[in-house]
Amino acid sequence: MLKMRKTLYLLICAGLLASCNGSAHSDESAAYNEVKVVGDTLVVPETSTIASKMVCDTVDESSYSATLSTTGVVRAIPSAYAEVSAPFAGRVVRSLVRIGQHVKAGTPLFEISSSDYSEVVKKLIQTKSEMDMAKRGLDRTQDLHNNKVASVKELDEAKTTYSLAVEEYHHAVAVAKEYQIDIHRAEVGQPMIVRSPIAGQVLQNDLVIGEYLKEDAATKVVVADLDKVWVKANVSEMDAPYVNGIEHVEVNLVARPDSVVTGHVTYVGGILDADTRTVETIIECSNPRHLMLPNMYAQVRMQIHSRNTIVVPKKAVLQSEKGRYVLRRIGDNTYCRTKVEVQSIDEHFLRVISGLKVGDVIVTEGAFYLIDKH
Repeated sequence: MLKMRKTLYLLICAGLLASCNGSAHSDESAAYNEVKVVGDTLVVPETSTIASKMVCDTVDESSYSATLSTTGVVRAIPSAYAEVSAPFAGRVVRSLVRIGQHVKAGTPLFEISSSDYSEVVKKLIQTKSEMDMAKRGLDRTQDLHNNKVASVKELDEAKTTYSLAVEEYHHAVAVAKEYQIDIHRAEVGQPMIVRSPIAGQVLQNDLVIGEYLKEDAATKVVVADLDKVWVKANVSEMDAPYVNGIEHVEVNLVARPDSVVTGHVTYVGGILDADTRTVETIIECSNPRHLMLPNMYAQVRMQIHSRNTIVVPKKAVLQSEKGRYVLRRIGDNTYCRTKVEVQSIDEHFLRVISGLKVGDVIVTEGAFYLIDKH
């Protein structure tokens, strides 16, 4: 008998609880249905239970400084990096440098024996001889003309011959300089000396004595100045507008997580990569100890200049098919869906890029109760 009474008591309590819950749900539904919607305007009656759950705040500016994080790759600065190969087909006679050696611009790197090189030198010497001969001929003809022996026609022909010879020689000199040939010491039959075009450190030397190099042979010697390097980092489309406001950059090498290198932004790309939706950014870093080597991966943090901006709670921003919006109060119990463009700051707040101004009043709590109102 006692057991039956307990069961009956539990059933009565459950019935009363269900009745209370049903009543609460009914009240909330009724309050929800009381909201009037006309386009993007919502009117929430003051007597509605939803109104009591809504909190409004006035929009104001606050100091904001964000950090952009991305990854990057270390690169040698192009003007301080040279891949040196043989300018002519030929056989390696001597290697004159070793890996790690520091060289100056013009330092001999290696020698090759090349028939093509000999032809260039031969052309240089020949045109120099022809120019000197044409000059002597012009001087002689000029002297004869001054003494009324040579005609004006003969003098003009001598001038033309000399002018053509000078042009041929200058062309030969230009070709020789293009291949870094010393025009004052070049001799036919001597091996060609390949020189470093820049000052720096020899990073690669794959030369083999006696090896025959073709004109399209792969790079054999690499010289680079790594006292300064670039870190190429890709910044997302959303963060790209703020890169020009960077005031401080820190780079952490993946291979050396305990090291922090500072740098500064030297270039921001003007084209967005259609596949990655990112913009290339180049950061220049001082690298006196040469800890940063080409192709190393790095973590990059860029500090944006502190500025005044509008910041709102994430829960104040709602999402619809048309984009993100907030509920802006435009009158007593009256709100307008206002489209906004925002950027995440942290897990609680968003930076407003557009859509709101200082002095606007928006719903900062309870807005989600009206998210499905159309």
